[in-house]
Amino acid sequence: MTTKPLSDRPTRVWWLYAALVSAELVCSLESGMIYVAISGLYEQYGDPVAVGWLLTAFTLTAAASAAVAGRLGDLYGRRRVMLWMLAIAFSGSLLSATHPDLDWIIAGRAIQGVSMAILPLGFGILRENVDERHLGLGVSIIGATYTVGGGIGVIIGGVVVDNWHWQGLFHISAGLAIFAIIFVLFAVPRSEPSTDRSGLDIVGGILFAPAVAMMLFGLVEGASDGWTGSTIALIVGGLALMAGWAWYELRHPNPLIDIRLLGRRQVRLANLNILAISLGPLLGPAIYLPFLQQPAWTGIGFGITATMAAIVKIPANILASVAALGSGALTKRIPVRTLMIISAAASIAGWAGLATLSGYFWPSVIMIVLLIVPSGSVLLVLTPQLVMDAVPEERTSEATGLTQVVRAFGKAVGLQIIALGLASAQVARPDGTTFPGSSAYLIVFAVCALLSLWSLFLMMRLPRSEADKADLAAAA
Repeated sequence: MTTKPLSDRPTRVWWLYAALVSAELVCSLESGMIYVAISGLYEQYGDPVAVGWLLTAFTLTAAASAAVAGRLGDLYGRRRVMLWMLAIAFSGSLLSATHPDLDWIIAGRAIQGVSMAILPLGFGILRENVDERHLGLGVSIIGATYTVGGGIGVIIGGVVVDNWHWQGLFHISAGLAIFAIIFVLFAVPRSEPSTDRSGLDIVGGILFAPAVAMMLFGLVEGASDGWTGSTIALIVGGLALMAGWAWYELRHPNPLIDIRLLGRRQVRLANLNILAISLGPLLGPAIYLPFLQQPAWTGIGFGITATMAAIVKIPANILASVAALGSGALTKRIPVRTLMIISAAASIAGWAGLATLSGYFWPSVIMIVLLIVPSGSVLLVLTPQLVMDAVPEERTSEATGLTQVVRAFGKAVGLQIIALGLASAQVARPDGTTFPGSSAYLIVFAVCALLSLWSLFLMMRLPRSEADKADLAAAA
């Protein structure tokens, strides 16, 4: 076994974890804080479509940059590229913080989206520097940071918006980016760049980014403006460009993103798993929060306030964090496959239980807090480890970055599935206000249970032993 730089330096390992957490918080806070300012931005600018671009611009850049920057990190050094991404994200935050014009703020948000590349770069840095004893815990820590950090961002954003100008959000993210740059410089060892950078695949990078952006933009626009001809043309054009990109990459001797890795069974199953849970189970807040707040007269829901719904979510988030970190620590003793199977089964039980017990408040809350949220957290944070276990170390950030792109697609499509499900049956008040009917919610709960069942099926097909993994690697 190759000795890692921090194998015998446990204190330095924890400093490494802390530095990567600070870097990942830049992305998670930037993606979460803006939501609490949206209503105020509607009031200030009076253009909901333009304001929506504050979310869309970030999403498009984030999805396109995760895999491309991940691969650049594999080639030129992950620490160096992470510092580049943090510096670029800082410039985007500074742009949004200092310009009153909405167009400039949107441009800043687009630039901030490159911070999404920090997660796959962080996975690569972990694998480069720590041994197997610490890898599982490290992966779960920075994976959980992204999940929990979004919730922290909402809280911080609420405090800032209530007590300061909303552009203060960007001052905070800019300051955090500077802090993370300094922390990474001092706590993360230098990465060795690849010795083989011959024939760098520039065309692959040029084709990949617009293909991803076109498809995601089409899905986002379809959700807000309807499925017009131009929206469908964007999606079809993106798919065509993606097909051309895949054809080109398969024939390139040194592709920027090696999609041949998807031919490896474990990598393919891991990416299908992230797709399955991103289509529904990971979108739980978009389902169970409206369900809990829906007026009881509609036949489903309990009519609780937004504050009460947030209070319900706090213990769910705490348990999700504990489950994510605990699963990382348990990977030293229990195979990742087993933990994933248990989590998928818990997700099935949670969503099926919610469908069965949706007429009872406390049983519904128990399903959400004890099963749905923690199981989704474990499935999310352990999936990258499945990918890392199956790819060469020198392609770690590229492969996990591609997984983040799959997750972004799943989320975009999943939101449409949820919207269609909730619109399938509606009830109305005398004043014309409509709500999803009880059968609509039951359909969405059932879809999430079936997607969790798909996740269970995929995880059961993972190799059971190290010998099986070796056989599959040799076959690949």
